[in-house]
Amino acid sequence: MSFSPVKALIDVTDRSRWPREALIGLKLISPDDPSCAGIDSEASLTDAAQAQDRIRFFLKDRLTRNFRDVSRAWLSDVGPCAVEVTHAELLDEGSRLFLETLAMAPGRDAEVRLRLGAGGSAATVQPPRSPREETVNRLFAQVGTLAEADLDHLYEQAVEYLSVGDSWTAERILRGIQPHRDVPAVWGRLGLAYTMQGRTLEAEFCCLRWRGDTDPVGVAGADYALSMLYARHHPEHLRSLDRTADFLEHGYAALGRVDEDDDRDLTFHRVFNRNGYALVEFRRGRVDAAISHLTAGISKLRSGTAVHRMHQTVLIYNLAQCYRRIGRTESAIETYRELLGVDGKMPEYHMELAHCYLSTEQFDAALASLLKARKLGPSIQEVHSLIGFTYMQIGKAAEALDSYRIAHECDPQDVEALYDYAYLLAETEQPERALQLARTLDPGLLPREQAAKLLTLAAEQHARLGNLPAARSALEEVLALDPDDPDARANLEQVAAALA
Repeated sequence: MSFSPVKALIDVTDRSRWPREALIGLKLISPDDPSCAGIDSEASLTDAAQAQDRIRFFLKDRLTRNFRDVSRAWLSDVGPCAVEVTHAELLDEGSRLFLETLAMAPGRDAEVRLRLGAGGSAATVQPPRSPREETVNRLFAQVGTLAEADLDHLYEQAVEYLSVGDSWTAERILRGIQPHRDVPAVWGRLGLAYTMQGRTLEAEFCCLRWRGDTDPVGVAGADYALSMLYARHHPEHLRSLDRTADFLEHGYAALGRVDEDDDRDLTFHRVFNRNGYALVEFRRGRVDAAISHLTAGISKLRSGTAVHRMHQTVLIYNLAQCYRRIGRTESAIETYRELLGVDGKMPEYHMELAHCYLSTEQFDAALASLLKARKLGPSIQEVHSLIGFTYMQIGKAAEALDSYRIAHECDPQDVEALYDYAYLLAETEQPERALQLARTLDPGLLPREQAAKLLTLAAEQHARLGNLPAARSALEEVLALDPDDPDARANLEQVAAALA
């Protein structure tokens, strides 16, 4: 099981008072925790979706956001502390990611110490075990001798763990049962686990095995997964819209071979496929064709079932994005409002509506949407950055500075958030703090454009503080990155003249 050390930490606190976003995040780490019971009624359709209905799965950025919410709630209970992890070489991937997130909590309130082998701490805590975990562990220990019903149970548990975002536990279960249940469904779920972890080549191998399914619906599912690898998840150099389209068309043809009296929801599967093809049309610049696919799909999914409502939100969101692409901002705003009428608890939807308001300089409306997004998703970095930008547009520099600070604290390694915060510190006459922040990242490890921006900002602060040699050195580094930068060359000439 993943997250055993994290569960041990969490168990020392009373989670009954935690805010909704922390409990939503806790469901990923410890889905059987009694504190999570009933949280689905407070969550978005995406977060509340049951395993059999889920069509959106969580990648690393979403998991990290959940970990921030849990870390904040946990630290509010225990206060500043040091966490020592013994036998750190045995840490599972999920726990390691959580502890990295905890260590970067605002204010550095948690010091995380990883010890190889046994440690010397007298205070140790053991993770709690739920009945489900006990059953999974017991069955997994004898996986080679299990009856089919028990193997099915383990498979179903793997699907449950995937649905809450714990791809690591799901992967271990699926890899354990695969030699004894070498069937396409197991390969498909294993491919999904690898996709969630960013291991896309392994995911493709598994999805190709899934594609050998004799069931056309299974083939269509495999084709859709493969299409999204080539459209979204593979490294940039491996992506291909042509291959995306080929997989989707093959899957759609497979669905045409299913008997119409099949009791499965073929409408959903067909609409799901055409939603994928709308992405192809969108990327190829045929936005009107994408809109046609999406509006047709939305009209077919108004049955009100859980899976239809969930997928309807995906299509409505994509439709709004299409309207934004072609400049139909009012249509996009109307569509986002429709989307919020279906699922008003998804913070990203409020944020996207704010983007539309910002593009038309409706700053008060944008701020209202962003504050709703912040309330629902307080650990979404982009929301805080946009709030900072919006406050600047309405002349509230102090509020903007606070929002940029929080955006930076969400991920101190994010260059754009760091730059926004440092730049506004400089603009509000705090050059020492701006310089200190700009120098926390090594320009040699950054893309050229980002490195040049930070070095330029640092040079300006050095000059303001009277350290002209340091300003000259920073500007020379900028010109080494971009010899044709006219501003850097002019500034360097001014500094050199002042030093002469």
